[in-house]
Amino acid sequence: MLRSWLEWWCWSGPVSAFAAPMCEECMPNGKRIGLFANTEFWSAYGKDVEATCAGYDCQVEWIGPPEGEERLDEARLAAITVATFNGYWEVDPQFTRRFFGIVLRAPNLKWFHVPNAGVDHPAFSALLERGVTLTTSAGANAAPVAQSVLAAVLAFSRGLPQWMAAQRARLWQRLGEQRADLVGQTMVIVGLGAIGSEVARLAKAFGLRVVAVRSKPTPSVHADEVVSLEEIDPVLPRADWLVLTCPLTPQTTKLIDAARLHRLPPHAHLVNVSRGAVVDEEALVEALRQRRIAGAYLDVFTEEPLPAASPLWELPNVLLSPHDAAGARGNRDRVSRLFLENLAYWLAGKELRNRVR
Repeated sequence: MLRSWLEWWCWSGPVSAFAAPMCEECMPNGKRIGLFANTEFWSAYGKDVEATCAGYDCQVEWIGPPEGEERLDEARLAAITVATFNGYWEVDPQFTRRFFGIVLRAPNLKWFHVPNAGVDHPAFSALLERGVTLTTSAGANAAPVAQSVLAAVLAFSRGLPQWMAAQRARLWQRLGEQRADLVGQTMVIVGLGAIGSEVARLAKAFGLRVVAVRSKPTPSVHADEVVSLEEIDPVLPRADWLVLTCPLTPQTTKLIDAARLHRLPPHAHLVNVSRGAVVDEEALVEALRQRRIAGAYLDVFTEEPLPAASPLWELPNVLLSPHDAAGARGNRDRVSRLFLENLAYWLAGKELRNRVR
């Protein structure tokens, strides 16, 4: 199964190319590295890369993605030792497939820095199994994701969906005192990484009490209370807002199931910016239909793109976005700066930030 999947992604050449020997002069303490990166990255940051490498007496050769149906020859493929990409995988699926195909076939690849935080795709597992160092851009988009979360919280709490519905119907319809004050409400955040911490910081600025749920209940300046994942059930009835920012793992798959949705109070809202599979989507649809919870903002789904037949499109108490909560103009720069920082660490033989273990 894994072999056939990789062959689909590798747009030229057999999977057996993975077994090629490592070249000694391409090691980080050698005289040169071959950097495979998208053209936009090199155009904006190529001089920074060259300056960083020069500081370690190392030369860098940029190897750009081929144009059209052109393919990299074996010599240039073998020259790739480092790869990075600072764009969005979803914008051009064909380019993404070809870029990944080259990365997967590069026999001397040592390190790949990716623009996203999650690495639950099989391609990343294949690279790790080969011994390739993998680093993520976790934290680079924390601010825009957290802002999207708070935008949804504010929209629901102030009645923005009802205002918009009334506007479309040309109704002068006030909500008045139907809406509860945010100050003093409780937000339960599952996952307290870069995104969860920024959500917590913003929530506290609006006067909410923050309860964090994380794998280890280590205290945090960003939360009023921290509990372990095993202790999630007792805190759910206290949640006015349940925000999911955790990675997808065996422990978090369908973490929020029908039983846990039932533990939430009827006025609670669920916000999911983690992975769709963290929530039992069928159970969530049923809870929303029956108004067992007040509403949900969803940026991620079990199947993406969300099928047109999904009832989530039409539920009046749902706000959804097409896995776009992280989108922001400054993301490319933040991803690129993180790569440059790690490049200096890599050349110096130091521990890399956001390394996947």
